Amino acid sequence: MRATIHSYRRPPGAGTDPAGILRAVVADGAEPAGAVVVEHLSGDEGTVVAFWPDEAERPGRVHDLVDGFDGAAAGRTPLFAQLTWLNGAGDPDVARAAERGGRERIHPVVRDVDGLVGVQVFRSPDDRIVVLGLATGVETLTEVRDRIASTPLLPGEDPALLPGPDRTELGRVLRADVPTAVRS
Repeated sequence: MRATIHSYRRPPGAGTDPAGILRAVVADGAEPAGAVVVEHLSGDEGTVVAFWPDEAERPGRVHDLVDGFDGAAAGRTPLFAQLTWLNGAGDPDVARAAERGGRERIHPVVRDVDGLVGVQVFRSPDDRIVVLGLATGVETLTEVRDRIASTPLLPGEDPALLPGPDRTELGRVLRADVPTAVRS
């Protein structure tokens, strides 16, 4: 499964119809296999994660699903999401370190957080990473961040290769249509 990630700004007075937002950001009229539409809590901006089959050719930066897991609230409707962008410089060593830290250090300590629906990790061919976390409440995402921050590094993890996120966005989920192929 692949994903394209689109930012949007909602015009003043416009509604929050997720289907309309999706149509606006996927301008070529193609129908994705699913999508998560997130309205940022900080204003009239948002992010759409559109899911595509592996064979689908898409314009722009395309991210491949490289990791993911179901959380303690798998199967429940996510109400909030956090998007985290990592490795904006595209350093392959940083990308490998982030993936290892995610799988071996972070997943085990957050998997059982009450309210966590799931996490998907996407990596572009130029080694940029986007993490999508879905939850039933904002407090769940706060608990996830707190657990990550308090988790010691694994033996052999190099802090220089783990500079932290380039950007994070917290928002309300307007639509969450996540294909089965994306979920663990």
